[in-house]
Amino acid sequence: MRLVFSLILIVSLLCLSVSGVLAWPQGKQVTPYGDFCPQCGKYGACNTIMTDYDAEKALKDYYNKKGLNVELGKKGGRFIRARIYDKIGIVDIIIFDRQTGRIRSIF
Repeated sequence: MRLVFSLILIVSLLCLSVSGVLAWPQGKQVTPYGDFCPQCGKYGACNTIMTDYDAEKALKDYYNKKGLNVELGKKGGRFIRARIYDKIGIVDIIIFDRQTGRIRSIF
């Protein structure tokens, strides 16, 4: 009986200690999972692969509306990796799919 009570106590303490852990410091995501570029339609409806210039413009337009800045990083084939900053520092790292217009957070 004492062993069962001890196990229940330990499990409940562990559950309470990790319940407040969030992946995002502000408690909300900057880029919702599977969001898309407004220049392309939903669900991968871009007609052609965007040029680097168009992709950069689309990302800057998307994040400037949220009050954030974009720094493009690695450009490899169909994907572009970018860092998203606010006034304080980095808030997200994303991958942008130039073919489908999908924006995915990898932070």
